[in-house]
Amino acid sequence: MANKQQAEAFVFMKEEALPLRYKPIAGEPVSARNRSKAVSGDSVEYEEGKDYIIDYDQGTIRRTEGSRIPDGTLHPLYGVSEFDHTKYPDFSNQIYTVYVDYATESETKGESLSARDIESSGWLKRLASKLAAGEEAVYVVYGDSISSGGEASEESLAYFGRFADTLSGIYPEARIRIVNKSIGGEDTSGGASRVNEDVVPLQPDLVSIGYGMNDQNKQPVGNTTSLEAFEQNLRYMIDSIRKAGDTDILLVTPCEPNPNWQYTSGKTSLYADVIRRLGEEFGIGVADAHAEWTAELAAGKTHESLLLNNINHPNDYGHWIYSKSFVSMLKG
Repeated sequence: MANKQQAEAFVFMKEEALPLRYKPIAGEPVSARNRSKAVSGDSVEYEEGKDYIIDYDQGTIRRTEGSRIPDGTLHPLYGVSEFDHTKYPDFSNQIYTVYVDYATESETKGESLSARDIESSGWLKRLASKLAAGEEAVYVVYGDSISSGGEASEESLAYFGRFADTLSGIYPEARIRIVNKSIGGEDTSGGASRVNEDVVPLQPDLVSIGYGMNDQNKQPVGNTTSLEAFEQNLRYMIDSIRKAGDTDILLVTPCEPNPNWQYTSGKTSLYADVIRRLGEEFGIGVADAHAEWTAELAAGKTHESLLLNNINHPNDYGHWIYSKSFVSMLKG
């Protein structure tokens, strides 16, 4: 039975072929457009054979010469290393990004999550109990700009919105109320300083904590936050929430930033390792977006195809990668 890969993102450079994440099935419908949702007021639908070509045997896609799809080599930051984004009026990949739907025989999303998966995982005991009873559950999203929804075209397509929608599909009688307390540009020192005011009083059923991107930023000397301070700040947040009650806590690892950005330290994986280790120590679930992200890069996805701001904010497909890590965690 064919599966559907939806809104996989690409930024094309001239007529260079890029690998599709999964092998496509010839003869099945394909849609390529400039917006992740097929129904959009300003959506442009591209035509196979005219604007792009898919090699179904090789599993690749490329733009054609003269295509209506913008050429990524015309981006002002194309080929620029150690760039300072503040010196460019427009550094986004928005106009260059194409979203493609296609059929594949591969297992694509792993979204066949069930109530049994959630209960067996043991990560969401309080949340699962409320949802199973058909009650309202409060989900606090805590973190930096990625957790605030950075670059997702709408809240339902940000990773936390996708995760909440998945849960709502499993527990249709319940209601999940999302309270987003994330702040763009914040690192763990900021999160630790306000957790007792912004999170604890809400008595949430679930809190996801997503930091690391700003902590890893390269500075003239060291990083914005040392690994030791990063761990200490996360410990403080976890302890503060736990002392206040039996709230379920999930930790979220960060994606990889554009390696050509001047603030990329190259040490994001070390910050992700700290998060994984704390998850094991505290018995807390870890949505390992970093592992899912690096798997996408290893499969041939480019940084430009995953980062809408071309720096450190996922596009809609990138937010799907984040949400996939929640499903993988709960399925074990």
